[in-house]
Amino acid sequence: MLKREFRKSYTERFGEDFVEKFVSKINEPYPQYLRVNTLKIKVDDLIQGLEKKGFIFKKIEGLNYGFRVVNEPFSISSTEEYLLGYFYLQDKSSMLCVEELNPKSSELVLDCCSAPGGKTSHIAQLMNNEGVIIALDDKSERLKSQLFNLQRLGVKNATTFKINALRVNSLGLLFDKILLDAPCSASGTVWRKKKRLKMVNKHEVLKSAELQKELLRKCSKVLKPDGLMVYSTCSIEKEENEDNVIFAAEELGLKIVKTKYLFPHTDNTIGFFYAVMKK
Repeated sequence: MLKREFRKSYTERFGEDFVEKFVSKINEPYPQYLRVNTLKIKVDDLIQGLEKKGFIFKKIEGLNYGFRVVNEPFSISSTEEYLLGYFYLQDKSSMLCVEELNPKSSELVLDCCSAPGGKTSHIAQLMNNEGVIIALDDKSERLKSQLFNLQRLGVKNATTFKINALRVNSLGLLFDKILLDAPCSASGTVWRKKKRLKMVNKHEVLKSAELQKELLRKCSKVLKPDGLMVYSTCSIEKEENEDNVIFAAEELGLKIVKTKYLFPHTDNTIGFFYAVMKK
């Protein structure tokens, strides 16, 4: 059950029908998605190979390399294809978010708060392992996972730094594109992580929102003129999303190109938000 304060907030923002459908959906089994790693294998070759082992997939609309696992006869992460880095288990929401960044092989791209490397490897895939990705995180254990994942997936154009994203200016670089997948309350992950239903609270939301504003401020300073930044959270709270987009526009002078919410009952993925902004 949703906490009373969140049910009230969602009802006021989205309506009672939204809340009922949202709650109903998060009581269903959570879907598993994968991204074919085209740095190592062609989409058809991987899917056909796994289908011969009994797996069944449904393609994500608009993503020729993204699939939902419809039938899993045994753990897909135990397959040879997984160990060889032919695919990465990644939420649909994350794939759609990185697509909005649209990184090019000639660009210098920043991935803030990057570990464990899912989005970094996705960016590398879209860049065909060319150009340069700077990936930042300050959590040692998560960075270990990131380095393992990047190696397994064959990523060669990413350099990882153990540094808090608030210190990004210390790198002395300006970036063509920035992905800021900000630390957040994770209120949108309640479908995948039921414990968040009890853990998340408004104090945490407000604390996260302040950190996010500071990250936006720091990142905007290292974004090149005409550069593009995608800001994202796995939260569905106004304070962490719409309010921060308004802050980016009014206080930082960024142009808002697009904003998008994803919800369990409408998009079959975790609750997620992203905004595309231009300097």
